[in-house]
Amino acid sequence: MTGDVSLSSLACLLVIVAILTAGMHLAAALVNPVLFAFVLSILTTPIVHRLEAKGMPRWTAALVCVGAIVGISLALIAFLSASVIQLDRALPAYQDLLKTQTTGLQAMLAGWGIDLDLQPPTSSEQGSFIPPLETILTDLSALVIDFLVIIIVTVFMLLEVSGIEREKEITPSVADLLIGFGEKLNGYVTAKFRASLATGLITTGIFLVIGIETPFLWGLLIFLLSFIPFLGLPIASVPPIGLAWLQHGLGGALIVLVGIAVVDLVSRSVFISEPPERRLELSPLVIVLSVFFWTWVLGVPGLFLAVPLTLMAKAVLEYSDETRWIAGLLGPAE
Repeated sequence: MTGDVSLSSLACLLVIVAILTAGMHLAAALVNPVLFAFVLSILTTPIVHRLEAKGMPRWTAALVCVGAIVGISLALIAFLSASVIQLDRALPAYQDLLKTQTTGLQAMLAGWGIDLDLQPPTSSEQGSFIPPLETILTDLSALVIDFLVIIIVTVFMLLEVSGIEREKEITPSVADLLIGFGEKLNGYVTAKFRASLATGLITTGIFLVIGIETPFLWGLLIFLLSFIPFLGLPIASVPPIGLAWLQHGLGGALIVLVGIAVVDLVSRSVFISEPPERRLELSPLVIVLSVFFWTWVLGVPGLFLAVPLTLMAKAVLEYSDETRWIAGLLGPAE
């Protein structure tokens, strides 16, 4: 009888998960801003508490945090826009370098008995990094709408989440769940932020010394994408390694590759006291699969939301005795 009840509960859980997943996938354009706002409110709640402890009203503290988020976001957008324009202007020079390097690579392979016809794209085929004006305006309007939704929802969520400790006496179980989730997520993001910032700054210095074009852009890209577990840094490393190959050949590409790997290893050893899977209480396999899963459900935002959403799902599963064993399966092996 108990086995039948467990199977029935598991079947109901699977049906609920399937419905929620399908709904989030279909409504990803609406769901993503709300999810980002929720994660931002969780991450900035400790700052609101510190400001409140200094005598600042909660509304004011929340607006200060959101104002800082807006300022940083606008600065990043301006910097990325200027960097893209700079890359677009340098595109013809990159194409000439690509022809030179592919010719040399083809000659080297021919010396090894490998005959390949490498044809790099011409200027007319490559076009420009910058899309047409109508595409820019359409994408910009959608970005502005999403950004406004994120900011507005973050303000109200921040007010609610920052007061969750006061609600602990009323609904202790739910409050404990959210507080525990917030502590794990904040601890992980704080350690990851320090390690990623160190990696981004030091690699930017390496790019400056070697002479790679737009070094600050690639350092920023490494910093931001390092928040994607396991996959972010390799993805962010491709452009600077490619440019090092174009400008300095295989030797330059190898120097950049080894430099990024060594800097990342040292940064994680210094700033992350324990592996991320231990801090999050999630197995590495679950973290990797969650990145693919949430990217399929939510699109590109799922790359950054994978860890928070999986951590929240694990906390919800731990809330019930009937599903606690599933949460145990998501944890790291002893």
